[in-house]
Amino acid sequence: MYGVGRTLRLAVEKSGSERRQYSRFLVGGRAKGRVTAVYEASLLDLSLGGALIEHVHIVRPGTTSYLILRMKGRDVNLRCRIIRSSVHRVQVESDGGRALVFQTGLQFVDRSDATMQMISDYIMSTVGTIDPPLTRP
Repeated sequence: MYGVGRTLRLAVEKSGSERRQYSRFLVGGRAKGRVTAVYEASLLDLSLGGALIEHVHIVRPGTTSYLILRMKGRDVNLRCRIIRSSVHRVQVESDGGRALVFQTGLQFVDRSDATMQMISDYIMSTVGTIDPPLTRP
């Protein structure tokens, strides 16, 4: 029963109104958690060290997230730190409403050699189909 006492389990079962499969216990805010969500984003540029994405949801610089890229026919989860995020433009939605569009700079963290190679291969395979690398004057 995963460390939950039999007495508590039986009390919940006898109540009849409880629909949960597992008992819940009040912890009074003594534990902290984090909720993550998946938002759609457009990949603007990519390097071995990070990426620039565009999206319509607020993210906080300094937090850690995951960028899920489709490479070689499979999803690759890249753990990243949000370095910066700012409003880039206002977008008019199909219903006439407006949405803020953010550009966010990501830095990859905890990259394995295999992941680095996969990113490198992906970049090399798209060089002929995308704009050349950005250079500073």
